Amino acid sequence: MNAQNPPPPGGPKPPQQPQPQQKAEPDKPQGAEPGGAPEPEKADVIGGSNADPLGEEALPGAAAAASRIYRSTVSQHGTGTLISSGSVGTMNFYSRQAAERVLAGPLPEDQLRRLRQVFQEPADYAEHREQLRDGRLLVLYGQPGTGRAYTALSLLDGLTGGRVSRLDPRTDLDRLDDDQISDGHGYALEPSATGLPDETGLDRLCQLLGEKDAYAVLLAAPEPGDVLSRSGRYYRAHTPAPQTAVLEGHLAVELADKAPELYERARATALDPDVLEARGLDELRPAEAAHYARLLARHTRDELTHDELLAECRKFAENQAAEWFAGGVRSETPERLRDAAYRIAVAVLDGASLSAVAEAAEVLAWELAVTVDPEATPGRPLFSDGVDARLVSARAVAELGTEEVGTEEVPVRTVRFGGEALAPAVLGHLWQHRHNARGPVLRWLAGLCEDDRPQVWVRAAVAAGQLCRLDLSHTVHELVQSMAQAERARRRLFAATVLDVALRSPEVGTAIRALIGSWARYGDEHLRWTAGAVLGRGRATDTVRETLDLLGGIGVWDEGKLRSGAAVQVAHFAGARPEAQTLRRIRAWLSDARRPQQDLGLQSTVYLASVPVTDLWNQHEDLEGYGDWPLMLALAAVRPALAPELAGLLWTALQTPRSYEAAIETLSDWLRGSADQPWADRLERFLPLLVHSQDDRNRLLALITELTEDPDQPLNEQQVRRLWGAAQGEGASTP
Repeated sequence: MNAQNPPPPGGPKPPQQPQPQQKAEPDKPQGAEPGGAPEPEKADVIGGSNADPLGEEALPGAAAAASRIYRSTVSQHGTGTLISSGSVGTMNFYSRQAAERVLAGPLPEDQLRRLRQVFQEPADYAEHREQLRDGRLLVLYGQPGTGRAYTALSLLDGLTGGRVSRLDPRTDLDRLDDDQISDGHGYALEPSATGLPDETGLDRLCQLLGEKDAYAVLLAAPEPGDVLSRSGRYYRAHTPAPQTAVLEGHLAVELADKAPELYERARATALDPDVLEARGLDELRPAEAAHYARLLARHTRDELTHDELLAECRKFAENQAAEWFAGGVRSETPERLRDAAYRIAVAVLDGASLSAVAEAAEVLAWELAVTVDPEATPGRPLFSDGVDARLVSARAVAELGTEEVGTEEVPVRTVRFGGEALAPAVLGHLWQHRHNARGPVLRWLAGLCEDDRPQVWVRAAVAAGQLCRLDLSHTVHELVQSMAQAERARRRLFAATVLDVALRSPEVGTAIRALIGSWARYGDEHLRWTAGAVLGRGRATDTVRETLDLLGGIGVWDEGKLRSGAAVQVAHFAGARPEAQTLRRIRAWLSDARRPQQDLGLQSTVYLASVPVTDLWNQHEDLEGYGDWPLMLALAAVRPALAPELAGLLWTALQTPRSYEAAIETLSDWLRGSADQPWADRLERFLPLLVHSQDDRNRLLALITELTEDPDQPLNEQQVRRLWGAAQGEGASTP
């Protein structure tokens, strides 16, 4: 390297401080320099990029995970009143009567006629028909609402020529006699409390049916968590008919007397993005598809306005949640509680790994069980619980995704609901209609905070934020307040995330802003810390000035006890709101005559230079795609007019003894890590802005020389050439 100004031997030396009477050069940062203040005690030295502003734990990856999770889980659905819309294909069309004799209700002619018009055969229909014809008896099992009843009635209709009856759900098949079966009839039954007979009982029923040339289709649901729980020669799994075929079939009947263009208009409305978003379900079950067709037909006939159609569509997910958590004695058996726990776990951890959701569901199932029976000692099933059945019963989908392990991403199976509206609908139903479930759910959410994986605890915090929107007073009192005052930093960060999510709601946002302001001004150490963690995300106040006022107050409180925590939030705020006002406030702190304000400005500058964009909790949309760029360089790229001011702040930190080591360490990290990085060019254009005198240039060249001679991680030749030229001002242009 042939340099006109070779670096001094022995590496870089802290430069001399500018004299008070010395005039600033025209391009030098303006404002009083804090470097003339007396040298602080060792404990007051400004921390560098390795300092831990979060306390006792660094929480790696949490901010990056939150940035992704915010975009995928926060939804505006799920706050409406639940109104059941009924279901198509239910078998209980008549009132129950208390009697010993068997009640068999013939299928009315109009329903039989409609069945023949709209029924769509599922994929395995032919096999079911063959078994029923040859064996007289078929047990069809599948999830409720998947069209089992229509399939059963259609099978019986085809074999009996329309002589189809539905048995009372209370019918005891073990006590059925041959005189209660009509010749040549077909019977459909979904038992309620009595359940299905065992294999011997089914053999007896099959014999009775054969003697009367009759047929029967019994409906059953799989045992909780196990698709293989039903077996034997009579059992067959039911597969729903395709959604499109069911929808078009019902639309054709609903609009049979209308012009063909109305049918096409209804089909187009079914695919309207606004309607699909309101519906909130990826795939409709046959009963839902039939109801959807009726709504579309009514809209096409001008019986429903567009807004009324959207309102009705939003009830699909709400009705599903209401069905899942319907009350009754059986709803609180261990099996049903485990089903409920799994659905809640998917709602909270939507998009997390399948194993994380399954484990969290078991923990919640335990919480629910001991709430129902405090004396119980709940256990876990080992081999009677199947993942595939859990997914089906929860309308969930397993997909291939990735999860961070250390600094690398590994492939995992992730799980999500089959529709964006289901998660908020589940949480909304619990909070609005199942008050006694709140306690165990909140205890469970607080426990998820202890999970080291951001994919788990950040998602739990986002879900708790949704619950705040539904009942702010209760959720803050029972969960957020205690976590905001916790000793552990992660629990306080959890509380901050909860409040930040809830701030998005116009109904509770004003109250949360007032709460954050109160904590920031009058709270104890932990409440002020938590308030700062919310303020740094850029949504807690109406103006930039108010946020910086509050963060500044936190940073200088109690002689700077929370200075590091407040400073890193200033950097986060600059990434969320990249405006000149933030940089001017940092400069004002640096120019302040008071030592705590100076230190806050220096610490904020160091974090502004050292925090990578990926670690921002709420990065501005203009910073999308800037990956792990240093925040200061990314801001100089997206806001070129701010580059001189950004460089001026870093220059001041380099000129000040108590922040020099931290600032030079950050600058070293930039130089060392710039090889093959997309921000290398921006760094080379930024370095000349740090040079205002020959001393500045010598310091920078000395640093490059020192890094070149590093025995462990030396700069490569190309880096040295480019960085040396940038420091000398050769070919450099102002950003």
